[in-house]
Amino acid sequence: MNIKHTILMITYNQEDFIREALECLFRQGVLPYEVFICDDFSTDKTRSIILEYKNKYPDIIKPIFHKKNLGINQNQNYMIDNVKVNGDVISFLAGDDLYKDNMLITFDNFINKNSLDLEEGKFILTTNVLKIREDSSILSEINHYKLRNKDYLKFHIRMKVGSRYTGISRKLFDTMTYWKENLGLWADYLHAFDLFIQCDNFYFINETFPIYRSGSGVTNTLKKEIFENSYIKVSNYILKNRRAYLDLSDIIFLKKTIMISNIKINTKLKYKVFFFFYQMLSFVDVIKRHNSVKNFIYNFSPIVPKSIIRLIKKKECDAK
Repeated sequence: MNIKHTILMITYNQEDFIREALECLFRQGVLPYEVFICDDFSTDKTRSIILEYKNKYPDIIKPIFHKKNLGINQNQNYMIDNVKVNGDVISFLAGDDLYKDNMLITFDNFINKNSLDLEEGKFILTTNVLKIREDSSILSEINHYKLRNKDYLKFHIRMKVGSRYTGISRKLFDTMTYWKENLGLWADYLHAFDLFIQCDNFYFINETFPIYRSGSGVTNTLKKEIFENSYIKVSNYILKNRRAYLDLSDIIFLKKTIMISNIKINTKLKYKVFFFFYQMLSFVDVIKRHNSVKNFIYNFSPIVPKSIIRLIKKKECDAK
């Protein structure tokens, strides 16, 4: 079966990384059918590098250059609204991230081996994700394969899923809604939540392909208040508008993490009291194996003096 892969990219001032991101797309065992790139009015050399690859692969690279800066969410929405996707399987790639070699051919082999329905199937091909620092040194690996046969949505709610939006079937992609711009940078948390609700099947491949570069994006430069307020807005939105998809443990988790964000902005005693209350209730996650006892203990850190946290971490390092 000849499977067509669409890659959707957004870029903004990523001249240090965009060449590597584009180059990796041509080491995937098969060529992508089309690569749409929405550049958000970059002021560095990002645009010229994109044009270089457009000249090299004129039938594949399809750039869109905005005439003003829109912002992350609006740029994503522009792409969803204006790009005519022709592929069978869609994957997203940020301009400062990349894929390991042979992801697309691995997807093809999996689809053919398991006879997945490309016309009517609403599925996501889920792989492990590597997180690296800005200097390309390894930070951590998110193992999604261990979540097979489990409730993937619940682990997303608990921020233990790092899907980079790869391997999305066309039928599922067509259900994709807009990023809610008024919710700020955490809008992608809600967006993924809604996409996962629509997904009929998560297929797990025990290999690592997406590489996420931590610390190089826009979020790294934002003030703490902006970032935490965005999380509070998104969590409250989910509690109000997606209640039907939440059980009691989900509600407790969201309310607890809202208190954590409030504490980071303002250390008022009432936030700490509410946090302690919800944290104690969240032991249900340990019972349901959504969390470990060790992590449950660590989760008290918002109300534990930093000196004690540092001491615990030092003892752990010494023990290793």
